[in-house]
Amino acid sequence: MARHRKNPARIPRWARWTLTMGVLAGSALLILGLLPRGGISTDLSRIGQGQPVGVVTYETAHPASMALMDVVNEFRAGTRLDIGFVVAHLGSPDGDRFARRYGASSPGLLIFFTGEGERYAVLRVPETTAEIHEVAARIAQPHH
Repeated sequence: MARHRKNPARIPRWARWTLTMGVLAGSALLILGLLPRGGISTDLSRIGQGQPVGVVTYETAHPASMALMDVVNEFRAGTRLDIGFVVAHLGSPDGDRFARRYGASSPGLLIFFTGEGERYAVLRVPETTAEIHEVAARIAQPHH
């Protein structure tokens, strides 16, 4: 007796297309989520140029770095203090030089400098804007 094999179940073309687009969109969102956020300058020469500065030690795709960038961006959007922020991108020549000079090789640090360039305070992965404001208010003047 000859056995007839059934054709395996076929997925409709529209379902395959929808699934493919969903996977591509999900992948794009994941990749975008890993990119640095906020457009903060990486110009470390701003330290000691008259304006207080907070330096974020950042490492690509490191959870502490990404969380800190979110909190710093939230703080920047709501503050009236005259304080700048820059990123020391660990793994780049300038970022690594900064890390060696200030002993700041851990991602997720927020290091404050006075306008004269003196290291003032270090916060380790602050979780709220209030933590940042507490230090920033001591070294920065209100921005009018």
